[in-house]
Amino acid sequence: MAQEHKFKSVKYELATDIAIGANTYAGVLALPYLAPSVKLANTVANGYVTELDGITRKAVVNSLTPGTMIKASGCDWDANPTTLTLGESVLEVTDMMVNERVCRKTIYPTWVAANMKGRNGAIPSDFADFLLGTVAAKTSEEVENRIWKGGTSPNFVGFLSDDGVFDRYGLADSKLAGCTTQAITSITSSNVIAGLGLVYSKMLSAKPGLLGSQDLQILVNAKTYGLYAQALAESGNSQGVRNEGANQAFSSLQYLGVPVNMAFGMPDDAIVLCQASNLFFGTNLGTDTTDAKLIPFYEYDGSDNVGVSMRFACGVQVGVLSDVVLGTTAAILPA
Repeated sequence: MAQEHKFKSVKYELATDIAIGANTYAGVLALPYLAPSVKLANTVANGYVTELDGITRKAVVNSLTPGTMIKASGCDWDANPTTLTLGESVLEVTDMMVNERVCRKTIYPTWVAANMKGRNGAIPSDFADFLLGTVAAKTSEEVENRIWKGGTSPNFVGFLSDDGVFDRYGLADSKLAGCTTQAITSITSSNVIAGLGLVYSKMLSAKPGLLGSQDLQILVNAKTYGLYAQALAESGNSQGVRNEGANQAFSSLQYLGVPVNMAFGMPDDAIVLCQASNLFFGTNLGTDTTDAKLIPFYEYDGSDNVGVSMRFACGVQVGVLSDVVLGTTAAILPA
C-alpha cells in the first residue's frame, strides 16, 4: 500500500532522479538517513507573511479606510457622514503538483540494499522517509523562490516578479507593482546601511504611521542580510558594535528598532519594508500541511520505479500596496 506523510507547502514537477555517488559500503546499514541541508520556504514558516488556508480558487483580501472622523459639535447626526472606503484585492491560488519517479536500480547496488530482502523486497521505511523528506525540502525551496520571483509552468505571480527574473518587466507584472518605491544603489557592505536608511526615510515621508505597527519588518535575502552584518562589524572606525569588530555573532538584526528578516527567495538588490499582516500566502488546504504519497509502481506495472506524488495549490497577494516600501536599483524601478 502507498505510504502517506504530511509536509509543508511544496512545489511543481521535479525532473530529477537520485544519483548515487561512489561509496565504500561495508558492514551494517547506517541509520538514520540524513537529507542534505537545503533552503525551506522560510517566508511562510517564519511568519513574514500572513497565511490563508482553505482557499478553493480565489479569496478576497479587504481593506477599510475611514475618512475624517471628528466633526464640529452639533445637536443632530452629521448630514455628511464619514466615508468608509472598502478596498479589496483578490488572492488566486495556482494548482501545482509533484510527480516524481525514482528507479530502484539506483538504490540496489548501494549500501542501502543491505536492508532489502531480494529484488521483491520493500524499500526500508527510513529510506522512504528520507526520500519523501528530500523531495519535500526541494519543493519548499522552489515555493520560496516562487513566492518572491514567480515563474512559469505553471504561471505564478510572485511579490517581485511573474517570470522568475527580477527586472523592470517582471516587477511591472508582480504583486508589488504600484507600491511605494525608493531607488538605491546595488547593495554592498559599504552601502547597505545607507540603502536601508533610504528605504526607512521613504517610509517616514510617505507612510510614517507604519512605525506604530507591531509587525513592521524589513525583508532582505541572505546575501543582503550578511552584508548588513558585515557592515555592522566594520562600522565605527573598523571597531564594530561594542568594539568587537568581526569577532562577534548577530543572533538577530534590526534597523532603528525594525527587525531585519531573511527571506531566502528574495533577489539581490531588493529591500522590502512592510507589515507581515499586509502580505498574504494562500493555499487550498484546510491546514498548513499537505499529503505526500510514496507509490511502489514496481508492484503494479512491471517497472522498477517508486513514485512520489504531491498535489496542492497556492498563491500570494498584497493588502494595501501603498503600505509597502520597495527599495531597489533605478534600472529595475519603473522608468
